[in-house]
Amino acid sequence: MRQSYDAVVIGTGFGGAVAACRLAQAGLAVGILERGRRYPMNSFPRDFDNPLNGWLWSVGQGLFDVRPLNQMMIVQGAGYGGGSLIYANVHLRAPADVFASGWPAGYSRAALDPYYDLVAWMLDIKPITESRHLGVPPKTAAMQAAARKLGRGGQFVYPTIAVDFGEPEKIHPNRFGIEQKGCNYCGECDIGCNLLAKNTLDLNYLALAERHGAETRLQCEATRIAPSSTGYNISFIDHAAGDSEDNIQAKFLFLCGGAINSTELLLRCRDQHRTLPNLSRRLGDNYSANGDFLAFAFDTAEKLDPSRGPTITTGIVYDRGAGAERNWFIFEEGGYPKQIAGMLQILNPGGGAFGAIATMTQSELIGALRVAAGRSASATADGANSAVFLAMGRDRANGKITLAPVVNTLFVEWNVASNLPLYDAEAGLGGDIAMALGGKLALNPFWERLRQPVSVHNLGGCVMADSAERGVVNGGGEAFGYPNLFVMDGAILPGATGVNPSHTIAAVAERNIELAIRKITGNRSWRAPEAASAAPVIDPLAQVTIPVGGTMEPKTRIIGLSFTETMKGFIDKGHNPADDFLGAEKAGQAANTLIDFTLTINFPDLDAAIADPRHPGVASGVIHAAGFTGPTGAPVNNGVFNLFVDSHAPNERRMLYALPFIGADGKPYLLDGFKDVRDHGNFDVWGATSTLYTSIRDGHERTGAVVASGVMHILMPDFMRQLTTFTVSGTNDPAAKAAAIARFGRLFMGTLWDVFVKPRLP
Repeated sequence: MRQSYDAVVIGTGFGGAVAACRLAQAGLAVGILERGRRYPMNSFPRDFDNPLNGWLWSVGQGLFDVRPLNQMMIVQGAGYGGGSLIYANVHLRAPADVFASGWPAGYSRAALDPYYDLVAWMLDIKPITESRHLGVPPKTAAMQAAARKLGRGGQFVYPTIAVDFGEPEKIHPNRFGIEQKGCNYCGECDIGCNLLAKNTLDLNYLALAERHGAETRLQCEATRIAPSSTGYNISFIDHAAGDSEDNIQAKFLFLCGGAINSTELLLRCRDQHRTLPNLSRRLGDNYSANGDFLAFAFDTAEKLDPSRGPTITTGIVYDRGAGAERNWFIFEEGGYPKQIAGMLQILNPGGGAFGAIATMTQSELIGALRVAAGRSASATADGANSAVFLAMGRDRANGKITLAPVVNTLFVEWNVASNLPLYDAEAGLGGDIAMALGGKLALNPFWERLRQPVSVHNLGGCVMADSAERGVVNGGGEAFGYPNLFVMDGAILPGATGVNPSHTIAAVAERNIELAIRKITGNRSWRAPEAASAAPVIDPLAQVTIPVGGTMEPKTRIIGLSFTETMKGFIDKGHNPADDFLGAEKAGQAANTLIDFTLTINFPDLDAAIADPRHPGVASGVIHAAGFTGPTGAPVNNGVFNLFVDSHAPNERRMLYALPFIGADGKPYLLDGFKDVRDHGNFDVWGATSTLYTSIRDGHERTGAVVASGVMHILMPDFMRQLTTFTVSGTNDPAAKAAAIARFGRLFMGTLWDVFVKPRLP
């Protein structure tokens, strides 16, 4: 590979593949940097007993890049073809009104339709109903029947998917001369198709790019971009060469690493390396998780065989409300390989192994899931009576991607509360469909236990706009302040698409690379060679009928309850012994080392929390701790709260707090606290329920070393304010809200009766 090119493309996902292909076809010398591997036929990992054998990017540059980034769990692909290697093949166009606000001048659905048509031709998309050899899978028919049963038949669609429906497992060339096999309905789309029956980007766009002279360097991870006398210098780590460092020059640079990775690289170049200091201050803003929501149904009345067929074959559109209150999403069925059916049973609420796992912090939950999955890997359950649900919707795109100070760790800030109406509707429809299938709903455990969404469709962070005050790149993807530096991936989309976003990312890339090539070459009429072959495609969503007033509300209501609590006290750093809480409090008072927090305690599913003997809730807010946080405090996210936990005696309970935060030194800490709820002999109900014995630990796990301890209290004025903060979510019915608060009150007062009053009765 050369050291200098006309154009260098970083990343080979839906933006990078399009850019590399068209630049090479236009006659430019093109170099491609891809951090992952190439996956020929029969080369994807298949060791289901060992997650370290080819699966994880963090271990040997495997296929899946899973990143728990503070308030969002991120899942990305890593390989030659980017996310197309592990996505569910769905190509749907964003509805016209998506482009009505927030997008720069020149964008509309009508303007993008020709580029959507071009992408559709390149990826040969079609609905499952065009599968002539194997027909419609059982789960597809079951979802259509469920939609009709729920009165949602008019909103049911067969999405167009990028799958080869030729004769199953028979090798044949595609329209670009690349050998593929026909789909055999093995359900392995999301773990890499070993038949190459998915029309992944390495089989079309990237194949054409290399055919026209583009040179690819694999397992090379870009780490720094700096302007040079001839354009840009890109530094990268060559993982295939023992993590050695190298660099490459480009006159024109196209950054296409995906929303998270592209934004992270630019943030590091602006704020850490200082090589691109003039990038817009809006860098990192308008992050969107595209309304992603994951759920499951178990023990359905009939066999759905989720392992048979492509991953996604159906969708149901939900559209209700108007303006800021509008909820729009598409609810799709999923699938999974038969080999992991046993592992998924750990999420089964009807006695799966996961049911025995106590509530825990994020890192502890990840560890427990790994252990449970390992124990269940050899389970014989075929999962035929199960379903996977995936919803995508129009969230508020109000997240932010940031670098933590000092240690420069990447974080995603995500406002769950403002997006809760969308998530509640998605969960509610999931409950309705699970019921229509005769099964039981189970939610993604990170959402259920930590209120942390999982996103596989990350967008934003380097959004397009008409000025640097509103965005990072212009409408053509060129960075403000840095000519010839382009971003062409999901990072530039100004908001959620509401549907699977790959089709829109690719269509925008087709539009923008056409503009870039016309500018670079001076040929004002340049078009993609395949544009002449692309015919207009009928959008499946155009066939959806939305009733006047919107689709009906879900019948399933998941009622949540939250309240805000403020506590204040004193801690002593390095106090010995660490469990001398009162001594630490006294030393902290003498040194005036204050600690306080204001938390919102949320029970996402109140009835489930009441039924659980640990009564788990989720805590978020702000903590101030002398010697650990700065003057503005540190955010607490994915914290865990247990209302009452049984102790060793029937008349003793504990309230537990586990609050992770990042200190001013950039290091992770955990406030690990408990309230000792028992009768100490003086019937001090107030003292027992308002006194928190507090430890601060190194790291985010409760096994970390104690570095400070003390005592915190609820003060009476704060308690009076707390009583006014109770909020019920999931319903607008005043009677239902009052009933929810009453159920919580019965649990609280009933426990206090058992602890303080019952033992005194004759």
